[in-house]
Amino acid sequence: MPQHIIEKFRHVFHTTTPIGNPDLPALPAVQAKPLRGGDEEKNGRIIVQNNQIFITPPLPGGKPAVISSVHPVVLNINRKTVTDPTEVTPTDRITWEICEKPQYQITVSEDKLKVYFTLYRAEKYAWKLASSPAAADVTVRAEPNCGLLLSTLTVDQIIAGFKKSSIMRDLNIPALYAELNNPTYLPVCIAEGKAPIPGKNARLELLFAEDREYEFIRTADPADFLNHPRVPFVQKGEVIARKLPAEEGVPGIDVYGGIIPSPPPQDIQLVTKECTTLLADGGIVSLRQGRPRLTGCGLNRKVFDFPQTYLVPGDTNPDAAKMMFPGDVVATNDIGNQTILEALGNVYIYGDVTHATITATGSIFVQGKVVSSQLYSGHYGARHNRLCMYSALLMKEMTSLRKASQQLANTVQSRQQTVKYGLVVMLLLESKYDHLPGLITDLQNVIAGMNPDYPIDTGQLRHMLEVFLHPGQFTDFFTDAVLSTFLRLLQDLHDAISGMQEENTRIDIASSQHSIIKSGGDLHVHKEGILHSQLFSSGDVRFVMNEAECTDSSVEAAGSISAQTVGKQSSEKSVLTAGNNITVRKICNSEVTIGEYTAKIDGTDEELVFTAQSLRLRNQAH
Repeated sequence: MPQHIIEKFRHVFHTTTPIGNPDLPALPAVQAKPLRGGDEEKNGRIIVQNNQIFITPPLPGGKPAVISSVHPVVLNINRKTVTDPTEVTPTDRITWEICEKPQYQITVSEDKLKVYFTLYRAEKYAWKLASSPAAADVTVRAEPNCGLLLSTLTVDQIIAGFKKSSIMRDLNIPALYAELNNPTYLPVCIAEGKAPIPGKNARLELLFAEDREYEFIRTADPADFLNHPRVPFVQKGEVIARKLPAEEGVPGIDVYGGIIPSPPPQDIQLVTKECTTLLADGGIVSLRQGRPRLTGCGLNRKVFDFPQTYLVPGDTNPDAAKMMFPGDVVATNDIGNQTILEALGNVYIYGDVTHATITATGSIFVQGKVVSSQLYSGHYGARHNRLCMYSALLMKEMTSLRKASQQLANTVQSRQQTVKYGLVVMLLLESKYDHLPGLITDLQNVIAGMNPDYPIDTGQLRHMLEVFLHPGQFTDFFTDAVLSTFLRLLQDLHDAISGMQEENTRIDIASSQHSIIKSGGDLHVHKEGILHSQLFSSGDVRFVMNEAECTDSSVEAAGSISAQTVGKQSSEKSVLTAGNNITVRKICNSEVTIGEYTAKIDGTDEELVFTAQSLRLRNQAH
């Protein structure tokens, strides 16, 4: 780049012939403060003209002139770059240069699978300084000299930049030509690698299934529920499942030619226990007859077993009862007021459910109606199981207690004092955390209802709960390690119950009123419908009977909703929310939502199928 030395009035200026930018707007003359009377007339002056900067010295009593610049002009005074307004005199050596944005930019995606070309300008112009009249304070500006085109960017120039790069072999030359000939000034992909193809995780193929279309009704002998069509039943020696091994993926190649390994597939840790056996070909054979149960939903550790069954005696009044069982529970009569029923398996009720709470890590089947109750199955059932709820709540509070104990102990030690960690814990338990004994007692009472068949030994945990109920007797025992052990035992209990979630769970009911029902899988309503209720499903929701109604209720499904009659003009609106689609035979005074699209439906007597696309088009039309 040529340089010129200009010497005028004992001033030395270094100028360059820079690159221009045709996209910049024409700039006005260099910004200068006007001359004023008084002593300011004695100040030094700066003049910019014909690409040259001239400086005059101040008169006696005046001040030196002040110079600054704006992008893309960079000023160097006495070989030092200045960015702030600076006083100058004729003895200073001033040079200027242009520091402009490059004509284009090459970027590589974070995963190294794509290369992007972004064009900023194809033409390169010379630059010139904007003229400025004499002033004591001047901001030097530059503008492109559109009459002096230095060069035009070509594909050959761009390719030259890749000569030493392995990207060269996969360069999309036509894409470069297209962008230069018809600029979009947007990132254009000019090279792509090959993404790795993920392998397949190991999985289980279940060879038994229940009849999902069959309504759950009373059989001749409800106690013999295993003969119900809705309950899967296998014989001894039957192959009930098959383990399909993991399959490796295919590695990919990044834009530099490097190998991108495929993510390793996940294997399944299969626990068969004594009731099943794993064959060499992956087949899983039942060693007994009964209902097979597969737990560990969402985990890599799967357990096959055959749950025990608890039959609620027909002559027992279960009102206000609290029933816990690590298997299936069968109730031949109604479940009454204030009953809590918790099963680590399925729940079968040949009657109504009123003012009760039922949680099941498996499925829930209710022959009758559900009134003013809460039903939770699958992962919802595990989450609302009191062992899970209380252990999770206690873990949260104990984690906070541990942190507060550490902070208080550190504060005391920072004052060059000593204190027993156990005394700190006891002090906090008697003040800020005085609510913890109540939580501990709640968990103790629930654990007391566990029988030996539960999937975890709670002996150590029971001891720890007792210790924390009487902290004053164990101040020498408490350490941070003890609190850590307590938290681990609580986590083990929580994980043991959560791990009992079954695959493909569901809830079947006849109808519901004023109830909350959450299913970890599908949810079927077989008869009249729902009123003032909330339904949640991780699968699909289906109202089976043509006369079924959904009134003043909300229904939410991760999959689809198939309803009959939804909403009434005389009631509060009903709300349907689905991940895939919603089908209704008749709907009014309701709101439907799929994904990010929502529509209010005033009324229609025709069958409708709502999808995200149909709701989007409907909203655009309105």
